[in-house]
Amino acid sequence: MRRETVSELFLCLVVLLPNAMQAQTVLPPECAPGGHSVLQNPYRSTTFRSSWLQQSALQDFVCDHSLTPGWYQFQIFDKPASMPTHCVEVNHCGTQAPVWLSLSEGESLPGSLEVRQLTACAAWQLFPSSSKDCCMFRIPVTVRNCGDFYIYLLQPTQGCMGYCAQAETSDSLPTTPRTCGSIEANADGACKTKQPPTPSLPVIVFEVTGNTIYLKCSFESNSNSSLGYVVAWSRLSPEGRKEELKQEITIQTSAFIELDGFNLRLGDKIYCSSSSFFLDLPDIRGDSVESQEFFAGIRLRPEVSIISEDGRMHELVVESTVPVPCQVESSSSRERCTLSLQLSTSSQDNLLDADLSLSSCVLDLSRSPCRDGVCSRALVYFSSITDFVKDDNRVTHISVKPITTHSFLWNGYSPEPVQIRVKDVPSAYCYSFTDPHIITFDGRLYESYQIGTFVLYKSTFWPFEVHVRQWECGSVLHAAACVCGFVARDGGDVIAFDMCNGEMGETKPHLSVKSRDLSRSGIRITESYQGRKVTMTFSSGAFVRADVSDWGMSLTLRAPSSDRSHTEGLCGTYDGQPDNDFHSAGGVTVEDLHAFISEWRLPPGTSLFDTTPSHLSTLSPRMHCTCQTESRLTSPRARSQPVTSSDSTCSRHGNVHLLSVIPTLDVTAEYIGSVELLKGERNERQSQPLGRYRQNTQERGSHIQPHERGFPLRTSRDGFSTSAHYQQHRSRLQTHHYISNSPHQSLSQSDLDGLTYFFPEDHEPAVQPVSSLTWPTPSGLTEQQARTQCQQTVANSNTALGCRRLLEESVVNLTVTMCVTDLQLKDELSWLNATLPLLENECERRVVEERRRGEVYQDVLAALKCPNLCNGNGQCSEWGCVCFPGFGSYDCSDLSDQIPEITELEKGGLCDVRQKDCTTIQVYGQGFKDSYELKCEFVKEKFVDGEWILDEPLFVLATFLDVTALECQLPLEDSQASAGLALETATDRPLARYQIKVSNDGYSYSNTKILTLYDGACHICSLNTEVFCALREKSCIIDGVCYSEGESNPSSPCLTCRPDSSKHTWSIAEKNEPPVVQSLPFRVQAFQGENFIYQLQAQDREGSAVLFTLISGPEGATLSPAGLLMWKATAEARDTHVFQFSVTDDCDAETRASVELSVRSCDCLNGASCVTNVNLPAGSGEYLCVCPDGFKGEQCEVDIDDCKPNPCRLGRCIDGPNSFFCICPPGMTGQTCREDIDECVSQPCFPGTGCNNTLGSFICGVCPQGYSGDGKSCTRNHDSLVKAVTTPPRVLQDALRPRPPGPSPCSRRPCHPGVHCFESIHISAGFVCGPCPPGLHGNGQTCTATGQGADIPITKSNSIKKMTPISSSSSLSLTSPRRPPDRMTRPDATFSTIRRVSSIDRKIIATPLNQTATRVFPPTVYRGQPSGVELTPHLTTRVKLGSPSDHVTCADSPCFPDVPCEPTETGSFSCGRCPFGYTGDGVTCKAVCRYQCGRNMECTLPNTCTCKEGYTGYDCHIALCRPDCKNHGKCVKPNVCECPAGYDGPTCEEANCKPPCQHGGTCLARNLCTCPYGYVGPRCEIMVCNRHCENGGECVSPDVCECKPGWYGPTCHSALCDPVCLNGGTCTKPNICTCPSGFYGSQCQIAVCSPPCKNGGQCMRNNVCSCPEGYTGKRCQKSVCEPVCMNKGKCVGPNICSCASGWRGRRCNIPVCLQKCKNGGECVGPNTCQCPVGWEGLQCQTPVCKQRCLNGGRCVLPDYCHCRKGYKGLTCAIKASLA
Repeated sequence: MRRETVSELFLCLVVLLPNAMQAQTVLPPECAPGGHSVLQNPYRSTTFRSSWLQQSALQDFVCDHSLTPGWYQFQIFDKPASMPTHCVEVNHCGTQAPVWLSLSEGESLPGSLEVRQLTACAAWQLFPSSSKDCCMFRIPVTVRNCGDFYIYLLQPTQGCMGYCAQAETSDSLPTTPRTCGSIEANADGACKTKQPPTPSLPVIVFEVTGNTIYLKCSFESNSNSSLGYVVAWSRLSPEGRKEELKQEITIQTSAFIELDGFNLRLGDKIYCSSSSFFLDLPDIRGDSVESQEFFAGIRLRPEVSIISEDGRMHELVVESTVPVPCQVESSSSRERCTLSLQLSTSSQDNLLDADLSLSSCVLDLSRSPCRDGVCSRALVYFSSITDFVKDDNRVTHISVKPITTHSFLWNGYSPEPVQIRVKDVPSAYCYSFTDPHIITFDGRLYESYQIGTFVLYKSTFWPFEVHVRQWECGSVLHAAACVCGFVARDGGDVIAFDMCNGEMGETKPHLSVKSRDLSRSGIRITESYQGRKVTMTFSSGAFVRADVSDWGMSLTLRAPSSDRSHTEGLCGTYDGQPDNDFHSAGGVTVEDLHAFISEWRLPPGTSLFDTTPSHLSTLSPRMHCTCQTESRLTSPRARSQPVTSSDSTCSRHGNVHLLSVIPTLDVTAEYIGSVELLKGERNERQSQPLGRYRQNTQERGSHIQPHERGFPLRTSRDGFSTSAHYQQHRSRLQTHHYISNSPHQSLSQSDLDGLTYFFPEDHEPAVQPVSSLTWPTPSGLTEQQARTQCQQTVANSNTALGCRRLLEESVVNLTVTMCVTDLQLKDELSWLNATLPLLENECERRVVEERRRGEVYQDVLAALKCPNLCNGNGQCSEWGCVCFPGFGSYDCSDLSDQIPEITELEKGGLCDVRQKDCTTIQVYGQGFKDSYELKCEFVKEKFVDGEWILDEPLFVLATFLDVTALECQLPLEDSQASAGLALETATDRPLARYQIKVSNDGYSYSNTKILTLYDGACHICSLNTEVFCALREKSCIIDGVCYSEGESNPSSPCLTCRPDSSKHTWSIAEKNEPPVVQSLPFRVQAFQGENFIYQLQAQDREGSAVLFTLISGPEGATLSPAGLLMWKATAEARDTHVFQFSVTDDCDAETRASVELSVRSCDCLNGASCVTNVNLPAGSGEYLCVCPDGFKGEQCEVDIDDCKPNPCRLGRCIDGPNSFFCICPPGMTGQTCREDIDECVSQPCFPGTGCNNTLGSFICGVCPQGYSGDGKSCTRNHDSLVKAVTTPPRVLQDALRPRPPGPSPCSRRPCHPGVHCFESIHISAGFVCGPCPPGLHGNGQTCTATGQGADIPITKSNSIKKMTPISSSSSLSLTSPRRPPDRMTRPDATFSTIRRVSSIDRKIIATPLNQTATRVFPPTVYRGQPSGVELTPHLTTRVKLGSPSDHVTCADSPCFPDVPCEPTETGSFSCGRCPFGYTGDGVTCKAVCRYQCGRNMECTLPNTCTCKEGYTGYDCHIALCRPDCKNHGKCVKPNVCECPAGYDGPTCEEANCKPPCQHGGTCLARNLCTCPYGYVGPRCEIMVCNRHCENGGECVSPDVCECKPGWYGPTCHSALCDPVCLNGGTCTKPNICTCPSGFYGSQCQIAVCSPPCKNGGQCMRNNVCSCPEGYTGKRCQKSVCEPVCMNKGKCVGPNICSCASGWRGRRCNIPVCLQKCKNGGECVGPNTCQCPVGWEGLQCQTPVCKQRCLNGGRCVLPDYCHCRKGYKGLTCAIKASLA
């Protein structure tokens, strides 16, 4: 019953669920997932036209020529598709040759799960024909129906063909009610095509492929239908129209276009639009959507487009929306992806320069990750140029020059420029002129009569301020104030121009620069009119100009436009409102003028003159670049003007366009250098002559920069004004103060003391101005007269007339009014021109401001360049006046041919060559001018034929000191003769006489003054009405040279001057004292073996050289001629050794003396050597001990404890000579007990049991099979009773057990002879050997000779270690000698090595002693064991050679441990496989490690790495050196020592000296050298010359002198004369002969007349004179005229003199003055007056006041001052109000 029910149910399922039955059918494997591949490229659709792909640059045709054979399923948009069964036209399915499935008659697609072989056709069009073939090519295709889809077995096509696909229809699916498709909509039951959906708003971004840039148009679509898209690209034309570039059809939601530089270029504004269509209905398109504008290129984005001319900085951002190109050769290098942009500025008005400056003209754009459409960004700053020109609001373009690069896309691209409009802001000027009249920035005029220090101008916007000092400059009746100096501070720079440190009219201004960082200073200093105008311009555009006069200076200040409404001080507020110019420091308006001036007066010591604020910080001025391609000029004629714009350069003045019309000379470099100045100095309150400044210049040296300079009122004859010539002129004339500085020191109060001076006006109380001034003045000047003269001087001046088109009449009238006020106040006409600089400065200001209008004011330019049109004395050029000869100064107003006057010479014209260097002479007078032609004329007077005649004049350039002083240098030939002039042999004539004149221009010369040179040793000269010289009585004249009585011959002290004996020859010195030997300061000692060297000292009282000679002394002693005593001290100590010597002088006077020397013994211990202690005086006998290694102390008595600090850590340190060794505790080993002992090396475990080493211990493994126990002791598991077998005794076990009583281990003398033996319970042997003796190395037990090719062990016979078997059954013991165990044994005998040795050819190894061998089969261990360790296995076999039992069987255990051994039929054996972890043949097995062993390791056990030979430590990082490194050397590699300083060699045992010993010296320990004979010093670098080389000779070896030219002999003592001396002359110096009596000359070839010929007579032979005309007598002593005619007068008859011009009288001794001397002056020479006391001048017309008149008083009579009103006293020093 149950079975029937089941059958019925089965039938129901078959009837009702046929599809379910089908599903249960097994699918073919190719239909299952993974059995086929999927081709889902939507381009394979039959509705897709391949021509659309041709429009896309990034899409390729579908080509199946490389398709992998296999089963494939087609899908379109993730929906099943099938191959079409009808012809597909060419250029469809994404290919040119579509492949479709061809069904012939009777063929159909396979049914469900069926498979059929069909044919596919490829359509093709034959070119050039238009016919098409639907089956040009045939391809076999297998089709299987997988139920819901088809799969196809496809092959690669023959060419570029593609298999087509089409969406599957519902024919094969079960019949269902019809529903609308994805592209259709149900409308009243009917399906109608929907409108394609609209894509999202496209977005344009870029993509980079290599060096190619593409623009990508991306959009999104939310439709599930099969859509295609039409993407159109367009750009904006220059006319503003959109031009379509490209249209393409794609099924992707993005499209690309290349930025190629042809169709699409940088700078284009690009758009893309997209619309969609259904792939099944491509003709129906949706709405188009267009993207936003995309700019491809570089944009310039300024922070603002309208700025003011105030110098503020603004940002300009340069951005690129496209990645910048990279260099081809390094495209992967990010650093090379940089684009350099050249920026430029240009004005919209082509006539003017750009109105902007940039922080840089070059900008680098570097590629960076693109964010928000920006791929590169750079920043540059721009600011307006302050040009002080009224140019309204101008537009300037900032542009980028065309880019030059290798990239075709970027090359030549120029981004769009930007426009910046600059609003003009006028600047303001403040004037402080003469006494002073102050005109504020806003034009308010007031008078300031107060004296002291004031704040003239202070900016609240910039750290800028100007302080001024005003001193009294009024007349005798009225007080007034004038500016005498100012100090300007700009940030951290402080510049002072000051002449307040002296009396008015006497001091000159000095310029000083004090800066925190001069290298970054923005100051410029210029001069005009030869220093009369000095201008300081600052980086903000402000300037201070000083017009210098002898009474002080007038100031012109300019405030930049940025300071508008930001100023305070005496110059007002600069806000356009004159009413509030009088204000307080808080900004409150002040009505009272006196209160306003007092408000800005500074207390003493608080101004910038006295102190520099400590809080000053150096500004960091930016670099400003004009970035202009070329300079632009206002007109073609403007090229001749010196006013031009800057070119494309960068500077700290770039944002200030400094225009000037008055010719200037930039002298900034003379004051501002790269050296920080923090200390300066000012000259004394008392004015110093400028010559002292120049002297300071020479003394300080050239490495100090000049920072202070005097500005004398200079004039020149020619007035050259060209730049180069003027600069050369100035270089000669400048007088600097050179200030020592400390570069990194801040100003302190002590420093400020050197910068300040006492200014008395600061301490005067403020006074009210004079209420009223009256006319006429004390001199009778009326107001009308004053106004007339001022009108003529000022209003009718060349400046006022030339600038009348620019200067308002009010400005000229104001200047005339100032002039009238000055004359009324001062009552001196010298003030008439004082206000003219105001017109000059104001005129220049107007020219600069009106520059935009393009007018050329030639008359104005001429008036400013050439004041007064050069006064008719020169020509006007571009750089000022070029004066005619005879005229000078900047306006050619000075007569350069004005004759100067000499009032006196230095010391009255007398110069003693014995007391002073007479090569230069200072000349005092008046009218001296600093010019090129300033020179001195020297005319030498010679006494010839009984009269004084004049030699040819010689001209020498003079050194200008000031207008009253200069310095002349004697002509070269005469200056050389001043020290040794060819003296006349007459008795009363001086050495030389010169007539000196001075000329300013080289044409006109001054009056004459006489300079007399004499030798004070022979002559007495006095100055009365004329110079009179007389010969001293006690003197000699020998060879034309004068000597005083008792003076010695320069070449021989044995000859002296004895006038009583002979006045013309040398006499033998009567009293010649012998040399004096200097006594020894202490008892002279030496020590045994010392190279004793001692310098003896002796002096001759007459100053001659002395000569030492050794008379007697010990053997080997020597004494050099210079007194150097040398002797090698004998090895045997004696009480004393005596050295007898003599000392002689040049006159053969002799002194004998002796030296006693005691020899000490050398008491150095322990083999140390003695060396001389060079720190103590020679001859002290003190020495130093050079200790051998391991000892120290003064006598090397202390053994250095090498165990301090303890190098053995936990072990016991044993000290040895210069070494140590350690006795380590259990578990530790190594040289310093820092290495863990590998206990497994001693095989503590049972044979066959593994051993694992641990820190300080070990662990044994499991007992072998058949054994049981703890691994150390294992018992065989047999039924029979077996005695337990344990491990043999090991070193570790011996170490742990107490040592049994018995003899000491060291009693057997186990160590090498001479090596200490130490007992130790920590090692098995019971003893430790010390280090080997010197020359040997080893472990102490075995020592090997050092340096041999192979190590030869040197051992004792009783030191051979023999091992005892563990049981009586193993009676075999080792009989061959083995090396005892030590650390030097090579660890070659690892386990595998031992096995290899024991199994070579299966032969028995024979010993040479008894022809027997011991076979050792060690147990399995996990560590390598040294071959030096004797192994005692539990099984051994003794086999004698040649016995029948030499056949090896399994009984001999020939196989590797744990490897089974089986006997063979031949009686031999066969070993099984190696144990796990080993590889080999069973006899020899080698361990295998899974991972590679580390550094300095090798695989010795399975997966176990141990250290290689020569290394130890936890990770084998410690190298081992055998023998050990000595002298604290460090082992860095196996047997490689790194030695400390002072040691070298393989084990650091060799001493080394650095630097090395020189001259054959030997290096001792501790960097000490022992020197050979003739050399001393720490490195034997000092040579001791045994000969004393004289006369500049040089000692080249201990016994050889190298003489200078002209000398010869062993000690260079003899001179050489060529030609030789004649007539018995002696050569005393090279080419200098000392002549005997009666001869003289260079070779003693000239005879001497005694007494000599007088009056110019010549000695023809001995005592025969030839007299000149006018003289007679045996010695020419008689003249024709008696007395002799003087002053170039000639004797024309008996007692008749013919006088020269300017002289009269019988002897021509009465001078003639054409102009009568005044005030009692006496005519003492031609046109030369000798003035009485109290008068001076050419005619004695000028009174002299010994005490200078002060406070403007005048010297009117000798020592009488006429005082100004308000002062009285002898020098006008007392104020009348205080009297």
